[in-house]
Amino acid sequence: MVQAFVRDRRSTRTRTTATDVSNYLREMSILDVQRYLRAQGYKRGNRKGSSTYHLSKANALARDVYVRKMQALVDAPDGPHVVYTDESYIHHHYKSHHQALYDPSDTMDLPSKEKHKGRRYCFVAAILDSPTLESKSTAKQPKDYHGMFDTEYYVAWFGRLLDEMDEGGITNALIVLDNAKYHKSLPKSTPTSGRRKGVLVDACRAYGIPTSGHEHKSELWGLLATHIRAHVKPIITDMAESRGHSIVFTPPHHSDLQPIEIVWAIVKGEVGRQYTDMTKFPDVKLRLEAAFANLKPSTIKGCVRSAQEKLQLLHNHLVQVDALESESSSAASGNSSDDGSDSDD
Repeated sequence: MVQAFVRDRRSTRTRTTATDVSNYLREMSILDVQRYLRAQGYKRGNRKGSSTYHLSKANALARDVYVRKMQALVDAPDGPHVVYTDESYIHHHYKSHHQALYDPSDTMDLPSKEKHKGRRYCFVAAILDSPTLESKSTAKQPKDYHGMFDTEYYVAWFGRLLDEMDEGGITNALIVLDNAKYHKSLPKSTPTSGRRKGVLVDACRAYGIPTSGHEHKSELWGLLATHIRAHVKPIITDMAESRGHSIVFTPPHHSDLQPIEIVWAIVKGEVGRQYTDMTKFPDVKLRLEAAFANLKPSTIKGCVRSAQEKLQLLHNHLVQVDALESESSSAASGNSSDDGSDSDD
């Protein structure tokens, strides 16, 4: 190849140096690599599909604990009632017209300019999965954008949910929810790092934490933070446990394990398919409430089953990972033993 390159340049009396040969080889290498990548099916641009996350050790541990706990309940005939709860929102001009008909040859059918999303309704609800009771949605409450969720609002709503569960005979349930900040709000009396040193000293004494009172503020907060993490429960956890229920938090970045997320898609899709340019903001609320009312027990059960299938796949994957790591550890131990035997000889 180099010989032919030099010969061709000499035939035209073109001066050739080692640099020319190097540049030629580099160019040919790039072309060869490009041909190879093209033949192997590689493409440029961003890959389409869902995003993935590199989980921290803490999040991976939370995932594994959740999967182990919840997978044991799948198809358990004597399993507990499970209540899944979450919040979402829908904009005034939300529409779901991606399956609407249109004529590609109609040059007069010009798409209208998209409207701003507009105001939005926030809503919170819960669904029940039970081995003995009919699946249903409960404690639904659409709320205007200007009344966004906060700790005070959510605690009040959660109390109404617990009341409704009592009325429905739902006892000893697992209540599953995500890691939203207001889900984990601590009692107002809980000290924070921004309080005065004297307040932190008093808090240490109230919690029974030994202190001389001469520690730096950072030291006092370190003692308190450790105690709070271990012993102070979120408000809603105390509320649930006082009624005989348990709280389970879903692992971060795993919303696909929450069946109520699928319910949101169904409900919002029903509302969005009714949208026209004449839709008023109050119409959205009426349609949203109707969509919740139209949810069938079989639909909710199907959403739960879909999430459980993903849970089972993740469980199987984690089991395989554990098995592979065990095999690798055993192989490494065996090689170490063999090396030791060889050295003795």
